[in-house]
Parts: sequence; C-alpha cells; structure tokens
Amino acid sequence: MEIENLDHLGLVAALVDEIGLVELTDELLPPHPLNHISPGQVVKAMILNGLGFVSAPLYLFSEFFEGKPVEHLLGAGITAAHLNDDRLGRVLDQLFEYGTTLFFLNVAMQAARRFGVNVSQCHLDSTSFALDGEYPTVARAEGASEAEAPQAIEICRGYSRDHRPELKQFLVNLICSADGGVPVWFKVGSGNETDSQTFAGLMRAFAEQWQTPALMVADAAFYSEPNLQQVGSLPWLSRVPQTLKAAQTLVDSAPDSLSERPCDLDGYRLWEQRQRYAGVEQRWILVESPHRRESEDWLKPLEKQEKGLQRSLRQLCSQVFACKPDAMDALLRFQDSLTGYTLTQVALVSVAAKRPPGRPKRSQPSDSPTLGYQWQATLERTAEYEAQCQQRYRRFILATNVLDDDTYPAQRLLQEYKAQQHVERGFRFLKDPLFFTSSVFVKKPQRVEALALVMALTLLVYSLGQRKLRAQLAQADDTVLDQKQRPTRNPTFRWILQKFQAIHLVSIGSSQQVSNLSEERNKIVRLMGFPACRYYLLN
Repeated sequence: MEIENLDHLGLVAALVDEIGLVELTDELLPPHPLNHISPGQVVKAMILNGLGFVSAPLYLFSEFFEGKPVEHLLGAGITAAHLNDDRLGRVLDQLFEYGTTLFFLNVAMQAARRFGVNVSQCHLDSTSFALDGEYPTVARAEGASEAEAPQAIEICRGYSRDHRPELKQFLVNLICSADGGVPVWFKVGSGNETDSQTFAGLMRAFAEQWQTPALMVADAAFYSEPNLQQVGSLPWLSRVPQTLKAAQTLVDSAPDSLSERPCDLDGYRLWEQRQRYAGVEQRWILVESPHRRESEDWLKPLEKQEKGLQRSLRQLCSQVFACKPDAMDALLRFQDSLTGYTLTQVALVSVAAKRPPGRPKRSQPSDSPTLGYQWQATLERTAEYEAQCQQRYRRFILATNVLDDDTYPAQRLLQEYKAQQHVERGFRFLKDPLFFTSSVFVKKPQRVEALALVMALTLLVYSLGQRKLRAQLAQADDTVLDQKQRPTRNPTFRWILQKFQAIHLVSIGSSQQVSNLSEERNKIVRLMGFPACRYYLLN
C-alpha cells in the first residue's frame, strides 16, 4: 500500500489541463526525444509548486514532489527525480528565448477562449519585485538582431513599490480583464523603468496583439500629454493627477457650478464636464467619495508640509539683521511664500549682536555693543486652507476619451475604475510568501524574466479557478462555507485550496482511491468539472 499527498494539487492540475497549457507549451517549445519530461510538463510542475503552500517555491524543487503522486499529476513514468534544477533551468532558458510576452499571450488567448473571458474592459498596472545579490547587465552579442537574441531585462535600482530602495529590482506589467481579474497580457521590465514612460506603449501593444478595442483602465501615472497623444483613439479611463491646474480648479469648484450625474452607489456624488487636454477631447468625472469624507488621512500631507515651513520659520527667527528694513524685507519674502498659512504673534526684538571671535580691537568700544534685530513669530494654518485640503482629499477626477455617455455613463466609469483592485489583488497574490515568490532563487537575468512568466501563469491559473468556481456556484444557486463557517457564493480560491489539505491518494496494488474527500470537498470537485473529477477519482 502506498499513500501520497494529493491535497489541493488535483484542482490546480485540472485547471492547467483545461487551459491546455501542457500541449500548447510542447507545441511552442518542441521537446527533445531524449527528455523524460517535456517542457509543458515542467511548466505544469512549476505551477503546482507555485501553488503548493510552501514559503519558497522553486527552491529545492524536486524535494517538493517527494511524497506526492507525481505520475497521477504529471504523467506516466515521471518521478520527482526528473524534476531537477538542471531540467528546470533549461526550460526557463527556452521560455526566455521564445519570448516571455509572446508565450504568455498565446496561453492567455487560449485560456480566454476556453473559459469565455470577456476582455472588453481591462486594467493595467505594474509592480516591482526586489532581489538580493549581484545581477550584471547582459549585453547582446555583436551582430545579433533582437529577434535572434532577445535582450534580457536589467535588474537594477529604481522606484520601489515595496519601499526597499537599497535593493535591485525588476518590474512586472500586467493587464487583467475586468471579468474575474484574469491576466491577459504580461511584460517584464527593467528595474529603473517608470509607469509614465511605458504605459502608453503597453496599451498599444495589447491592442495590436489582441485585436480588440478594450477600454483600458490605468492609474494617474498614465495621464500625461505624451501618453494621451501616443495612444491615439484607443479607449482609456484614467485618474487625473491633481498637480494639473485645471484639475485643482475643478476639485475646488462649487457643486452648484457643475452638472451633477445620477449615481446609485451609496454616498458617492458625481459631476461631469467636457475638457480638452493634450489636444484630446475627453470627459472629466468629478467624484466625491463618502469613504474619504470621514478619513483623517488628509492631514498627513499637511503635517509634512508644515514641518518644512516650521523649519524655514526657525531659520528666519534665528537670523540677526543689522537694520529694521532688512528684517522687514526678509519677513515679507517669507510671508509671500506661504500658501494657506499665516504668521501670528509677530514681533521684532532688539538683540545684542554676537561679538566677533578673537580679542577686540582697541579702537572698538567695549561698553557699546552693536545691536541687531530678530523676528519672533508663530505659524498657523488657516481654516479656509484646511477646508480646501479636506475637500481635495475626498474628491478625485476620472478622465476618459469615450464620449458616449449612453454606453459609459459616469457611474459605470466609476465602477470600472474601482475594479482596478483586480490587478492589485493579483500583485498581492504574487508577493504572498505562501504562494509563489517570497524570493527569487535564480541568478541569470534571463531566468529571472522566465520565472516572472511562470509567476504570471500561476496567477492566470489561480484567477481562472476562482472565476469558474464562483460562476458555477451562482449557476447552481449553491454556497460553500467561508473561513467563519458562513455560506458564501464568492469564496477566494485560496480558501478553497486550503480546504483541500490532508487529502491522500491511496494505492493498493493496481487499485486507487482518494481519502478524506468530505461532502463539501466532493461538491467543489464536481463544480470544477470533469478534469477535477478525474484527479479525485470521481465518476
């Protein structure tokens, strides 16, 4: 008798099979006839490892599969010994040479067709992954074209989303569908790239490769004059940075002067006006959020600003002026630089000037020191400025070049923008130590890029599983129990995977059976469809 830990890996393997990832990978990266395990099976094994609830995926890779039903999950004749570091590294090299963005595109298109994912609205965002160690820049061989030898990313320092500026990093750009948050486009970037310089090119590349006029939702990093002109007529929705003078004017405007739009969302108020910026005709939606109205976070930037002003005021008050006109000129210059603040308790006092160092000259009278003047003042914030800052905090502006307000009314645009959390949740998933990467254990930049591709494929499998289960529960009008043992139709797939711990594949001679498959687990497997039933030996 042999007992092996199947756990939740059957659900993951079933989703990989439903996508057709193994067959597609072997078609794009033809296997060598002498290999025991094909590239597609290696990629499947890496995804199983990435969703294996271990804190360091792809580290001690073959050891992960010890005690697990490798043949049952990957194919006949495959053992844990076949999943060694050398085989893993060679497949990562093949993925890089094929092109990580192109490979993901092929997989995502096939997955979208098979699972019926709607890509008419998508969300674009990027994040950084910090790395330890030295990563030298890899130069392309002389005379080699980009098609023959793709250029590796540069792992270097840049703006860190993880607040680790001392570490080198690389970037991951993702485009996810609003339908279930499924990643449909992926690109790895060098560590010093900025969103404002890359977002427009990413949007154009996505539109050309998918051949679909999807409404692309992005954050304020996209909204700049060069980007708006570069994307042309491609539909987009973005947040407007309040550093623009026109945006500040709109945020500070009185509601009576604007055209309010109907909104059923609790507490939200929407106003709309036409605007022309960067030569592009667009709609600006002014949003007042009820959640920001009660928050005290608006004080944080004011406190930071006030610290700097207090420092400047101390410098002014510590300065000794030779005459009153000089003192008055300095005070007026300081007052002119203030916005929203005023000086109170202002007084000019006479002080004895410091005696120059050294022994005084005989001609200098010792009993009549030179007098100077110093300011004493207190900095106070005006009530009007506080009210203005509070209003600016609870309001923000959305902009779009979709002028048809029947198809995209103001409320729908707000809902589309709020769905930006889909891609942000995807990044949190990738950075969760219990899922794919707490650290990257490869040294070559080419393999780092290929590993990022495997991370994106893992997120694709995870999001498709969550989307499918929720759809099946809604269709069957059924529920599962959440972490608090309450019925829900929208469980996270992470919780579902955790429910499948301590499930074993028991082999007795030529017969097999699965143990610890409770009634609820049985229901979940059947909802996930035939591929999952096959792994858990359900008819």
